[in-house]
Amino acid sequence: MRRLLLMSASAAAGPLRRAPCVALPLPVSAVRARALATDAGPAASAGASVGVGAGSGDLYHSVDDAAFFTGNPHYYALLMRVNSLIRLYNLPMRDPAVYRHPDVGPLPQWMPIKEMSALKQFRLTFAMYDDLIHKLNVLYSIREKPSSLTLLLQQYVRPGQQLTQPEKPVPQLDADGRAFARASRKTAKAQAWVVRGSGEIFINGVHISEYFSEIPDRELIVRPFEVANALGRFNVWAIVSGGGKSGQAGAVAVATARALAIHVPEVATDFALSGLTKIDRRQVERKKTGQPKARKKNTWLKR
Repeated sequence: MRRLLLMSASAAAGPLRRAPCVALPLPVSAVRARALATDAGPAASAGASVGVGAGSGDLYHSVDDAAFFTGNPHYYALLMRVNSLIRLYNLPMRDPAVYRHPDVGPLPQWMPIKEMSALKQFRLTFAMYDDLIHKLNVLYSIREKPSSLTLLLQQYVRPGQQLTQPEKPVPQLDADGRAFARASRKTAKAQAWVVRGSGEIFINGVHISEYFSEIPDRELIVRPFEVANALGRFNVWAIVSGGGKSGQAGAVAVATARALAIHVPEVATDFALSGLTKIDRRQVERKKTGQPKARKKNTWLKR
């Protein structure tokens, strides 16, 4: 009985028909790429297919692209284009000395890895990011850059920044003849004013002999004057906060050396070579959970 009912129902419905094929709309990125190719000719279509938009994330990658099947097409399309440009200008691929030359000047402030991954639709590891930034710096070292290369590099600069960094102003003495500088060491931060005088040094309004009881801390602050042969010729007024006495002494010493180099520019090179004007970025390593200290371990017992 059930079989007869099913046969009658199928006969009433008529013969089976296939659903008509409906063309699905293309993604907006594909439509835009094809529109660019139609308006600008075959050169634009080739450029869009290989990601000439520098991996901007909104261009269509065709199946003919070598980066299409990588799973990370935007990044590898950009990487292949950057590599081809480096070979075009006969630049070394791995040598960082190219962009560390003094004639290159300050390097651009590139996007950090998280921001670049979000805006450019890259899937980056730290090694991939470092390699990309290195190659962008190599391209930036080209002195006479065409406009297309400038536009390419500008897309990966931190938003709100320019590709070419302005030169830092040279520190000068103020109207009262004082030189000002800042520095830090560990968690201590210091500001120092240096003016011509009789060699007095005050830290937070207290004389150096009273503020720093340890002799090595005092010698660290006085050392820039010894190197510059300027003992007893300048007064120092410093403000320091945070950290311990050792960190505060290091911060005041660097700030004092930087301010003294403004008064005596000819010793700036000697200070730099001696490391007197360089901030020590080392920090105290944190304590680890389950350990007495940062590196110290508990005595191991078999039972």
